[in-house]
Amino acid sequence: MMRSWFSAACALLFLGGCALFPPAIPPYEAPKRTVWLHQNWSNEARFWFHHATQGTSTLPVPYDWFVALEQPQLFAIGAAPLLSDKDYLARFGFISSPRGPYFQESADASANGYDSAREGRFTVRYDPEAFNGNPDGLPVGFARTKGYKDPVTGNMLPDQIGLTCAACHTGQLTYKGVNVRVDGGPAVTNLGDFRKALGLSLAYTALLPGRFERFADRVLPKGHGKPERAELKKQFLATIEKVEALSKQMAPGLRGSIEEGFARLDALNRIGNQVFFNDLVGTKQAGFDPAVNVAPTNAPVNYPQIWSTSWFDWVQYDASIMQPMIRNAGEALGVSANLNLTSQKDLYWSSVAVEEVFRMEELLAGPDPRPKKQFQGLRAPQWPGDILGPIDPLKARKGAALYVEHCSGCHRPAPDSDAFWSDTYWKPIPDAKGRYLDVAAINLAKVGTDPAQANVLHGRKVKVPTLLGVPKAISSGGMTCGGEPGTVVEEASFAWALAYVVDRTVDYWYDAQKPPVPPRKRMEMNGDRPNCVRAPLAYKARPLNGVWATAPFLHNGTVLTLYDLLSPQGERPRNVCLGDREFDPVKVGMRGRCGWGVTKIDTRAAGNLNSGHSFENESGPGVIGPAFSATEKAALIEYLKTL
Repeated sequence: MMRSWFSAACALLFLGGCALFPPAIPPYEAPKRTVWLHQNWSNEARFWFHHATQGTSTLPVPYDWFVALEQPQLFAIGAAPLLSDKDYLARFGFISSPRGPYFQESADASANGYDSAREGRFTVRYDPEAFNGNPDGLPVGFARTKGYKDPVTGNMLPDQIGLTCAACHTGQLTYKGVNVRVDGGPAVTNLGDFRKALGLSLAYTALLPGRFERFADRVLPKGHGKPERAELKKQFLATIEKVEALSKQMAPGLRGSIEEGFARLDALNRIGNQVFFNDLVGTKQAGFDPAVNVAPTNAPVNYPQIWSTSWFDWVQYDASIMQPMIRNAGEALGVSANLNLTSQKDLYWSSVAVEEVFRMEELLAGPDPRPKKQFQGLRAPQWPGDILGPIDPLKARKGAALYVEHCSGCHRPAPDSDAFWSDTYWKPIPDAKGRYLDVAAINLAKVGTDPAQANVLHGRKVKVPTLLGVPKAISSGGMTCGGEPGTVVEEASFAWALAYVVDRTVDYWYDAQKPPVPPRKRMEMNGDRPNCVRAPLAYKARPLNGVWATAPFLHNGTVLTLYDLLSPQGERPRNVCLGDREFDPVKVGMRGRCGWGVTKIDTRAAGNLNSGHSFENESGPGVIGPAFSATEKAALIEYLKTL
């Protein structure tokens, strides 16, 4: 029997660190002007990428509930503003987006930076009938998923609300009142505080007089009666209790987590917790408890930029995943696509929108870039001199020589050079079609940056029920591309277990289509690469095209500017504040002022270390080159603006 409405709602107030009052978030400042940078995408493609579903149910409430909830504010009289208000969500770092079933020229689109003069040409084919658009004007990265059968229960679910990859991989910065938006750039969102606000909004709806009644009036059809309202209240309470139960189960395993805050997320550990805890709750194997798989979120990373990434031989900060479909479908599972891992019937059936995931990757990748010696999908943003000031060509030429001497050995020659496109750096992958960029993975002993993220896949193991059929991994040359036939294990490395589960999930979708997807098409949708994973104690040194737009720097986002990154590690600020989006065009990066609601990071703490990748005249851990003079730093920064 359910506990009382009041006690369940009270319990929700304290889940995940929630208190009686909402989290502190920075105030909203409306920009004078908004601009999307030209990056080769059409407006239609951009809008679709921002709101096409990946089949996720990231938020633990149906879509209609989310848009009906009020903000967690205390009002003596009357209704609070809606939680979905764009100005309120902007305070968590979300980017406003025009309303509509599809992209169309309008005052709303213009206000959100859509300018036909800046429009790119590249787009992909997608089914407009399957695209749900942005009917309620939600921010970039929010998607409405039409109701579907729950893969676990078989029950029909109402329309769901989920985050898509654009939520974490769309950047923005402000400069003197201009809001500059960057497709594929690092988000500056604070998802942790947003989750707290959502939890409080649910609790306030349950507890405060009049809130549930207003909520019900927004959710239920006009003319509804007491039975419909009572049923909604029952479902609302059940949702609260489910969230509370899962949170209590996870709490012991999450001890030792560190704050992620603005611009950072421990994506890998969160994916592991979702797939190997949440999705395994309800497993009937005797003695199996998925709670043993919960790991603390103690390895936050700055959301990486994703232009050019489709053509890398290995992706993720630690160069651990080869196949695009595994990366992208795994991300969809990590942000709560529903997945059946508990029943033999329809095992590996999921809500992952595999077709849309493939189209998103097509839009990012574009055609083979080598013939034209230029990336053909999403391109790195060019420095907007009309907004941030012109580049000094003399300084940039001096910086180019410094780049060749000190940077190109790891980050490869500049992408606008012939050397970058040579076979020296573009190499075939065994069992793959085509050539891919050989991105250097620099071991921790050399680069000296915080080891936490590299340690996730290298050290984490998970328990798996035999139902999943995870075989013993076959590893060779430091990587795993398959399992030993006829074997089933009950414990595996996180990297291999995740690769296997995601692969089976995608294969289920391929097999379920009518007719099933043929082998050659499957290979194409998988990015023409095999499902190989590895777990090196290393970080990849990606090309630096568009690096100016990717602050904060280092993989864990603890260095605010390129100037600080090129300085000796001992001279970098010990404490940094994330959440201030004002751009510094001289040092190139975030201004980083501390104030109300921003995230303050102590860079001496494990997971937050800002050491390594250091330029100084003394040798030692993490020193990768000699110290630069102020003039040299300025010249190199000026050159990096040109990439």
